[in-house]
Amino acid sequence: MVHFLPDILAFFFIAALIAQRLSVDLRLPDAAYQLITYILLITIGLKGGQAIANNASMALIGHSGLIITMGIVITLVALIIIQIFSKLNKADRVTLAAHYGSVSVGTFAVAVNYLEVSQIPYELTLNLFVALLELPAIILGLYLLSDKTHKLNVKTILAHKSLALIIIGMLIGALYGEISEPLVKNLKPMFGVMLALYLVHMGALAGAKISDIGSNKVFIVSFALIMPLIGASIALFCSWLIGLSHGGATLLAVLGASASYIAVPAVFEQAYPEANIAQALFASLAISFSVNVIWGIELYTQAALLISSL
Repeated sequence: MVHFLPDILAFFFIAALIAQRLSVDLRLPDAAYQLITYILLITIGLKGGQAIANNASMALIGHSGLIITMGIVITLVALIIIQIFSKLNKADRVTLAAHYGSVSVGTFAVAVNYLEVSQIPYELTLNLFVALLELPAIILGLYLLSDKTHKLNVKTILAHKSLALIIIGMLIGALYGEISEPLVKNLKPMFGVMLALYLVHMGALAGAKISDIGSNKVFIVSFALIMPLIGASIALFCSWLIGLSHGGATLLAVLGASASYIAVPAVFEQAYPEANIAQALFASLAISFSVNVIWGIELYTQAALLISSL
């Protein structure tokens, strides 16, 4: 009977979403949500930095270049699909595509926990790839929308907290290497509980966003269901090129399938307030995040097993 249930962490998300629709608001206070997010981001950054310290090589540079290219390709594919099948204006098209070209740190954290519970090892370089995949979609999106009134602003790109925290964690992890390992181990016991609380908040937030879809319901829902599968497929192909293990391929597929709901909306809301951020958030959070956490991670794990065995 347990096998028919979703992952235990996913159930926290589902329960909070349902509760929100029943008018029970389980969203965390802002301070609590920020603290939990900080812990998740710094932990991921430290692991990525340790990967740099332990695996610095020309191969890692080449792999990093491929990962950045992957982020650009997924953004462009999303943009082409949106342009062909929707009637969204340019700002909304680019904003939505940028959400899907970037990644969800929360989805990645849930996937890491899933692999660790399942005792499936993975390369620590995946923590580095999380940071690398935050930027390409943001830079490309801002470039496509830049004109005489909206200049491409590097400060706007780099100023967001989530990216800054990951980079700080990576720098410290890379500089101190194994010395930073005790810090990661001390954070690990609380990681699962923090994820559960994080997913309660995100489930409630997704439930609240269901009302913000706007007039493009059919396309937005269809796109939010299909695009993760396309992104995961592109990522699995890249994992095969790199030669990642089963766990590494799973995590890269999760990153390819995920969509940003923190970094991209924060940047684009500041740079282009005329864009429909609520619509993009509904797609990335209420639909794609929900599907990825409840069913997607297990699906990508099975697909990665096939890819890694080739």
